Amino acid sequence: MKQTLTLAFLGGAREVGRTSILLELEDMNILLDCGINLGIRGENRYPISPPKKPDIAIVSHAHLDHSGYIPVIARKYGCKIYATPPTQDISEILYIDLLKIAKECNEAPPFEVKDVMALRKYFIDSSYRTPIILHENTRLTMYRSGHILGSAMIKIETDDLSILYTGDLSMRNSKTLEMADIDVGKVDILIIESTYGHSSDKHPSRQKTEQEFIKTIEKTIKRGGKILIPAFAVGRAQEVMLTLESHMRSKALTNVPIYIDGMIKKINELYRIYWFYLRPQIRRAIRYAKRNPLESRLFTIVKDRDEPVEREEPCIIISTSGMLEGGPAMFYLKELGSDPKNLICLTGYQVPGTRGRRLLDGERKIELPKGGSIEVLAGVKMFDFSAHADQPSLFRFISYLRGLKKVFCIHGEEIKVLDFSERIKKNKKIEAYAPKVGERIPIQV
Repeated sequence: MKQTLTLAFLGGAREVGRTSILLELEDMNILLDCGINLGIRGENRYPISPPKKPDIAIVSHAHLDHSGYIPVIARKYGCKIYATPPTQDISEILYIDLLKIAKECNEAPPFEVKDVMALRKYFIDSSYRTPIILHENTRLTMYRSGHILGSAMIKIETDDLSILYTGDLSMRNSKTLEMADIDVGKVDILIIESTYGHSSDKHPSRQKTEQEFIKTIEKTIKRGGKILIPAFAVGRAQEVMLTLESHMRSKALTNVPIYIDGMIKKINELYRIYWFYLRPQIRRAIRYAKRNPLESRLFTIVKDRDEPVEREEPCIIISTSGMLEGGPAMFYLKELGSDPKNLICLTGYQVPGTRGRRLLDGERKIELPKGGSIEVLAGVKMFDFSAHADQPSLFRFISYLRGLKKVFCIHGEEIKVLDFSERIKKNKKIEAYAPKVGERIPIQV
């Protein structure tokens, strides 16, 4: 018997941010992610309301563009929420930080602290490659996505149908994580991220990125400047820390103080707790040698923010937030951004509308959260430490899937999802589509 499925795209379609999809199956409604758009203020910051009440929600990973509206979903619908333990713990830290930033910016957040604390009674632990029966013949299995600690691809299966939602995925090993799991079995319908889905999107090798990163920082140190690295607390901060640590230990980079600010310290503690999710090399170092490179003596946790700013000698500051939308990075930008000796290193995707994206696009007069603006005279440079697959890697992932009939390209700027979907149709001879926010698409498989 054929099964009918309806996909409702509530956010993250032809855009990056507020990713949310409702799977309307015959026996239950499943919400895949529910994030916020960090680059927008107002109504379009949040996903549109589900057309049907979700029976359960499943979270692919903790980044706020995928999880940031989950406290509202739990409060409103009281449904169970499936996620890996690291995703649960990391998201709680990110939610509290979001509330703090909202207060600093005089914004009204969509939830309160009590909503975050209440999540613990709704969360259900999920493990990689361990099927969970959701309802009679409906099963959930999570697979490693390689994006950040605890991130997962989500597979929903019935007797007639299999759907794989990638969340965010990486097809190359990082310093902390192994790449996405490619052994996911038969897949009828694929919902795939397209952050770097355009034909022009091709990441340089990680080795080349690191070499250019270290070379540029060394030049800044030699001219007596300070380096500000706004970084996502989860994933990117750890990659940057390990890169700096290894090059300082090998003497390839001049030994200067590396200051860590924001919630990075709390996230690093979760990396130690969930060491068994990390790459084998890191697991062995933590498990047997009792050495956690994220706790190196080269790193100094900031206690007084004036210390790195007022010191006369060069230093490196790694601070949240990664898109300069709040957090201590804005303090350092205000204090250091007007000095041409200094350098601002962006290390991850910058959502359109964010301060990080405006800097990357060449804008130099940047408004501050509490009013006023700063003329940025410091150098600004992007280094591709991305934890997203580029277009060649996305195609490589698709080539591993068996039985694929339909592909939905989401989580990308419009030009990227359209290009990616067209190339899937042309090169893979598979039906592909770039849905719009608000579309409900019935499918019969």
